[in-house]
Amino acid sequence: MIADPLWSRETRRNDVESNEVNLSRPQYGPRLLETRAEIREAGIAVARAARRELRLFGPVLDRDLYNAQEFLEAVKRLALARPDVPVRALLSNSDIASQSGSYIVDLAQRLPSRIAIRRLADDAPNRPDAFLIGDERAYVRRPVAEGSEAIADMHGRREARRLRDDFEQMWERSETDVETRRLHL
Repeated sequence: MIADPLWSRETRRNDVESNEVNLSRPQYGPRLLETRAEIREAGIAVARAARRELRLFGPVLDRDLYNAQEFLEAVKRLALARPDVPVRALLSNSDIASQSGSYIVDLAQRLPSRIAIRRLADDAPNRPDAFLIGDERAYVRRPVAEGSEAIADMHGRREARRLRDDFEQMWERSETDVETRRLHL
């Protein structure tokens, strides 16, 4: 189990008893996700629910989590629906993203005015986590980026805003990544 202040014993006990995570039903409060499949489904739910913005942070764009067709369709829908740059990804190791067959990178190369991918500044503190935020309301956060446990909350405004504030501070100091912007002809 993950030691996280957002996760109460009562919520954890209820999830263990039901042995199911269903992010499509209305639910309030953070949910513990214990498999990569659950994390992927939660990411899809956050992306589908986003109407204004989507923020991704982590060492890489994890193909297992972010190459799902449903996720990519939600990202594309949001990117095409907004006039600004509604989708932003901030990576600490973007070289891997550009070389690993990430479909989000492909989408960003086709929609560069709608999807931005940047590299974390070299002097930025090393963060072990990864997260996805939708509209300062919903989030999925993996305390250990490579881990298979996460916390998700479709109505977690306080934590989503805190994560977004962290993201925006890192974004301001980040650098445009030429590797992910390059079109391979």
